[in-house]
Order: sequence, then structure tokens, then C-alpha cells
Amino acid sequence: MSDFRALATVTATLKHVLQTAIQADVPGATVTAVRPGEDTGANLPTTGINLFLYQLSHKGFRANDDLPTQRGDGQTVRRPAAPVELHYLLSCYGDDLKLEPQRLLGGAVAFLNAQPQLTRGQIQTVLADPANSFIAGSDLAEQVDLVRFSPTNLSFDELSRLWSIFLQTHYVLSTTFKASTVILERPVTTVSALPVRQLGLSASPIRQPQISRVQAASGGPIVPGGVLLLQGQDLDGVLTQVEIDGVPAHTTAVAGSEIVLPLPAGLSAGPHTALARLGVDLGSPTGGRFAYASNLAAFVLQPIVTKTGGKYGVTVTNVQGAGSALRAATLKVKVDPPVGPRQLATLELLSGPAVAYTFATLARTDTTAELEAPVTGVKAGDYGVRVRIDGAASPLELDASQTPVAPMAKIP
Repeated sequence: MSDFRALATVTATLKHVLQTAIQADVPGATVTAVRPGEDTGANLPTTGINLFLYQLSHKGFRANDDLPTQRGDGQTVRRPAAPVELHYLLSCYGDDLKLEPQRLLGGAVAFLNAQPQLTRGQIQTVLADPANSFIAGSDLAEQVDLVRFSPTNLSFDELSRLWSIFLQTHYVLSTTFKASTVILERPVTTVSALPVRQLGLSASPIRQPQISRVQAASGGPIVPGGVLLLQGQDLDGVLTQVEIDGVPAHTTAVAGSEIVLPLPAGLSAGPHTALARLGVDLGSPTGGRFAYASNLAAFVLQPIVTKTGGKYGVTVTNVQGAGSALRAATLKVKVDPPVGPRQLATLELLSGPAVAYTFATLARTDTTAELEAPVTGVKAGDYGVRVRIDGAASPLELDASQTPVAPMAKIP
């Protein structure tokens, strides 16, 4: 791995080795690493080569080498690394009458083909030079992979577009190549993994647990305090765990096609999820580990209108209106589970099996076990009462004709 100075170190080292190589081919030639330009302050060589890093690209096939970088508790166990390639423009300057640019280009291409990588010794020599103090401390030489060079072979059209970014700068004989792979990382403090004290192995056939149905064990609606029955296939293992909304729940019975568990306390009315995990036995002292997971099955916890002394908690107060006039009143209903401030709650009045009126409950600032709704424009009479919370409706007691008989509200 390499720190933030790696890019500059690659350029400085390449400049150094090219300088040594081309001096033998074209006496007096120098190597620079500046932006191409026409002004006198461009610091380009009169005779020599200029290196310009014009682009950085990410190396895809090394991008996932360091995964995962963090433990489940968020602590870093491995430094995140960014593998990149450096794209260079190599431009040649000199006396065209003596074909110096062509001689320089030939010498540079031949050298990069013969020695297509930076050695650790070359990097350390450059870092030891006081003139390169701005990259002192670079750890590129410690990178596991050596930096290698390869031509990029841009077409004439691509090369002309590249030169067009240097405004008011004339083209000179050039070629392009790339340096790869440079792996960049930040000096993040990591946490070492605990040593392995004992190895546990287990062989197990591939399991495919599947939950096909979630229902109340009693066969009725799923209500607070009830028992869930998960039905499916391949649900029993050395270890079996059910998660309700991602939280492990206690199970009371597990068979190949069924799991029975009490409904966890504290669930709100509305939709929830169930998932079964199966484990394998790795032996003592490691014990079991979960290895297989079922599909995510959904179920709906229905609210109920609670009773006190055998009587449903439905009260009607503040009735206004008389005779044939429509009534206004306040309707209060006690429910279980308590309703949170962000849950959508409505009260429905049923005439026979059909919903006659629907009213929104008053806004809540805290979780409450009693809902209140202002009732307006209602005919006098007896109505079935149903609560609907986040789409989950409370169950009704029905007679043989499927007409609600409880809970009821009387609007006098």
C-alpha cells in the first residue's frame, strides 16, 4: 500500500530513470515534469522529454481486494485502499533538423519496453535525494506490487483532443502510457483480529429453509399476546432461530415444516417480518453457528379493542343533535397494542357488514392506549366499531349473518 505521496513519487522516479536513459541517446537532453505550454515560464526543456500526468483512473479488478474493512461494531480492521492507474503524456522537444524529438521518443519507448517497472531501489534512490524532500517519507517502495508501465495507444483523434486541452499550445511529438497499479490508502489506525485458538469444522448439506405462511396458532387473527405459527419447509436444524423485524425471538417448538413461538411483546400494530435462521454444529468449544437463512415472510399484527370487566372500552360523549338531525359526538376507544404518535389511526363505524363512517383520530404526541376521534354528521343508531392502525384492522365479533355484534357504539 502507498500513502498520498505515491503519485508524485512515481512521477519523480520515472523522471529520474528516464534522465539516465536518454542522456546516452541524445547528449545534453533533460527530463521535466510540467504542464505543456508555450510561455517562457513553462520550464520545458529545449532538448529533452516532458512527462505530464493528465489523468487518474480507478483499477476495477483490485477494487474489492480489501473487503471488508470494518467489523460489525464499526472498528476498522483493514485500511481502505484505492487502486489507481496513472496516465502520462510523454512529449519530446529538440532540434527537428537533427531529428532530436524522434531520437528521444525512440530512446524513451525502447527503455520503457526493456524496463517496464520501477524497482524498489530506484524509488529509494530518488527519495534519498535532498532535491526531492517534498516526497520524503513516501512508502511507495514498500508496496507489494511493483509499478509497471504499458502503452495506451491513443488514436490520432484521441491524441488531438488530449492536446486541445492545452490552450494556445502547439502540438509536439508525443505518446501516452500508463503506470499501474498504485494502491492509495490513508494511515487509518486498525484493530487487530483476535488470534485463532481452536479451529472448528463442520460438513452440512446445502439447506434452503422456506417460510410459506405466518399465522396465529389458534387459527384466528394475529393479535397481541398470541402465538405465531410459521409453516414452510426445511425449518429445523442443529440451531434454529426466528427473527421478528430482525430481532431474535424465543421459540417453543421446532419441526421440519413448522415453528411455534409466542408473539414478542412490544410490537406495534401493523405489518412485520419473520425470518428463520439455521445453524451448523462446529463442535466444542465453538458450538453452533448460523449458516442458512429463509426468505423474509410478512405478517400483520391486528390491534384489538380492549375489555374491562368483560365490557369493551368504547365510550361516546358530548353528543349533539336531537330528533332526525345528524349527530356530533366524541368517540373514545381503548386499544392494544398502544398506538405510536407517527402511526396512522382511524375509527370506523359499521352499519351491518358495511362501513358507514370513517373518522381520523386526534393527533398524538406520545404513545397511547386510547384513541379519540371527533364524530360528525352521523345518524343516531347502534354501530359496530373497528379500529384501523397502519392498515391493520381490529377483529369484530360477528353473528351468523356476518353482522358485527361487538364492539358496539350507541349514538343516541
